[in-house]
This record gives sequence, C-alpha cells and structure tokens, in this order.
Amino acid sequence: MLRTRGVVLAGLACLATTGCLTSSTLVKVQADGSGTIEQTISMKAEAAEQLKTMMKGAGDEPAKDAHAAGPAELFSEKDMRDAAPRLGQGVAFVSSTPITGNGRVGRMAIYKFADIRQLRVDQKPAAPGSSQAMMGQTGPPENIKFGFATLPNGHARLSIVFPEPKVNPKAASDGTPASTSARKPLDAAQLEMVKKMFDGLKIGVDVEVARPIVKTNSPFVQGNRVTLIEMDFSQLLANQDALAHLSEPKSIEDAKQMLKNVKGFKVNLDNEISIEF
Repeated sequence: MLRTRGVVLAGLACLATTGCLTSSTLVKVQADGSGTIEQTISMKAEAAEQLKTMMKGAGDEPAKDAHAAGPAELFSEKDMRDAAPRLGQGVAFVSSTPITGNGRVGRMAIYKFADIRQLRVDQKPAAPGSSQAMMGQTGPPENIKFGFATLPNGHARLSIVFPEPKVNPKAASDGTPASTSARKPLDAAQLEMVKKMFDGLKIGVDVEVARPIVKTNSPFVQGNRVTLIEMDFSQLLANQDALAHLSEPKSIEDAKQMLKNVKGFKVNLDNEISIEF
C-alpha cells in the first residue's frame, strides 16, 4: 500500500542566497548483517564561506579540528567522528577525506557496524557542525531503520523501514492529507525563493548488498544496489511546469508525493522495502 511518511523538511540546510547541500549515504551490507556506511556531504565553496561568516557573526564560529592542521573547517573530521553515535549503537568511525574540488567543500566519511539492525539513517541531510539551528534543522531526526534475517535457504533478507506516517487530524474529509488538500501554487516571489533554496540540493540514500539480489519490491535496482531515495532538485528547476505547481512541502515525504513523477527523483513510496540476497 502506497502511503506518505512524515519527515521535517523545513530549511533543508540551504543558504537563502546561494548554494545547497549535496548529501549521499551508501550502506554496504555483508551476508552476516555487518557492513559499512559511506556518507558524503558537501556544498558550494562560496556558500560555505558565507555560512562561516554568518556563524562568526552569531558567535558560533566553526571549531578547529583537533586532528587537523590549518584553519577551522566547516566540515571537519571531528564533526564526522561525533556523528557516529547518531547512526546507531555500535557504529564506529573509521576515516574521513576532505572534499575540495570542483568549487565545492565537504567531507566523505566511512563508518562500520556489526549489526545493521542497530543502524539509523536520517533522510535529511545534516547541516555542517553547529550550524544546524541557524539553518532550520532543530527538529528530531526521522530515521530509516533496518531489519535483517538469515533464511533457511541460506539467503539473507534485509528490510528497510521508513518512518511511520504522521497523521494530521485536520485531514480532508475525502481522506486526502491536509498538506495536500491545502496546497496553493507558489506566486512569482515564492517561486524565485524556491529556485534559490533548491539550487544544487541533492539527497541520496542507497543500499548495496554483498551478494546478487534475488528479489526486492523496490523498482530502483542496479546490480547489487537499491536506491532508497534520490532527489536531484536541479532537475526540478529545469521543469517549469512542475515548479509552477509546486507548493511548500511539509516533509521530505510530502516532497516525494509532489515530485514522484519528475525527472531526477527516485522515491520508494512503500513503507517497507525488502531485499533478499
């Protein structure tokens, strides 16, 4: 059954002036349920400098990483190391690599875990360092969770469970979610703001299993990899018709419903994805 699930989207870690985050998470799963997480987050270098200036002016300057030489970093190894407990019990930081090319700055980190059932992956891209409150990311995480079992035939079954829907008591009488029924098209000024907010914003979450996939209910499969979320808002900006009918999404799941047929968006709308491998 197709249904929406609630995840806070407000202020998706974008600067209002220029540049947004690109966030990707790749979960690699072994046959015993252990594995690694590769998380990459970056933003335009110009936007990063503006954010540093804003944070300094607010008395919230990025801290210098104790493990690195040179000036303070917006995306530091310390940030990535400190993020390990939020990914789940038993998740350990392994290493990180800075991103400095193609006009972007950021960092790619690798974590390891022994039991994917303890893993929690937030669908929202995390704002760098202590800038989360400034950029609107004060709400609790809305995590993707995982289940794992070894089957009698020797295969493994991985379950990916999205957050439960948040029921709005003011839903329309015909059963349509209130956030959908109350939508109004954006006016010209709002449209320009959306273009600035979403410029460069990309979100991706993928799962890669160690053996060939036997079956899955996800339509987004390439080799041993299943895409859980792929949202490339640059594709949306090129679609004037979709932009003209866009309203403010209340959550990532709301955005999925609005944009599920737009090029550049791959969204699994089932509440649970199963992968047998």
